[in-house]
Amino acid sequence: MQQIEIVHPPKDNEPFLVINKPAGLPSAPLSPDDKKNAFSQSATQFPQLLEVRSRKEIEHGLLHRLDTQTSGLLLIAATQECYAFLQEQQKNNLFQKTYTAKCAVLPENPEKLSGFPEKTAGMQAFKTNPHQTITLCSYFRNYATGNKEVRPVTQTSGKAAQKKCRFDKKYETTVTVIKKKDDILTAECSITAGYRHQVRCHLAWLGIPVINDRLYNFRTRTQPECECSADVGTDVDFSGMQFFATGLSFINPATGERIYFSIEV
Repeated sequence: MQQIEIVHPPKDNEPFLVINKPAGLPSAPLSPDDKKNAFSQSATQFPQLLEVRSRKEIEHGLLHRLDTQTSGLLLIAATQECYAFLQEQQKNNLFQKTYTAKCAVLPENPEKLSGFPEKTAGMQAFKTNPHQTITLCSYFRNYATGNKEVRPVTQTSGKAAQKKCRFDKKYETTVTVIKKKDDILTAECSITAGYRHQVRCHLAWLGIPVINDRLYNFRTRTQPECECSADVGTDVDFSGMQFFATGLSFINPATGERIYFSIEV
């Protein structure tokens, strides 16, 4: 079983744990007896995490989740006061999460997958060149059999899509192209409020899906046995989904100062 890496242990003046979760390891337990997950590994090393209570009892002070196939930074509160404080930050969009994605340039991706709304004028004008930045904004709805996917919803979406959306909250993803070579680019994506699969789905809508994303990259879906070559149209080889949680920024509840954590990929 993959093992977590401790990035920042809990301290008196920093009452939270930051870990680096490997790809393939779930973030949270599915049952009280489930130990094959990042939180349970964390609680084995820091038993005080089990004293924190949350809406989902078995998740204790886990502030957010990562998809199982996503590696990167997870934040866990070590005290009840810290948990309540950081939850409030999330509600007020003060908790920033940053992801690094290696993407395939596939402008036709949303049409191939179906269910996506029309691209905005800004999206249509977006150039996949280094230093280009765009902010995507939408509501979301569950999609596909078993609701295993999501789709953006906007005012231009069809009536059927809008009926499946509560329109209670808009979600924004800011995408900045860091570098590009041929039809592969590296993007940095930041959010302050998150919906399930939000960043991956927004990238797919923009036409730059994550390499080896089996849900939101149409080439990976049609040739799931191929790790990369058919995905990006080159001989470059990547292993696994190229999506990483690389940054966290929030206010330290003990000091009131903003704190930053980041990792390289």
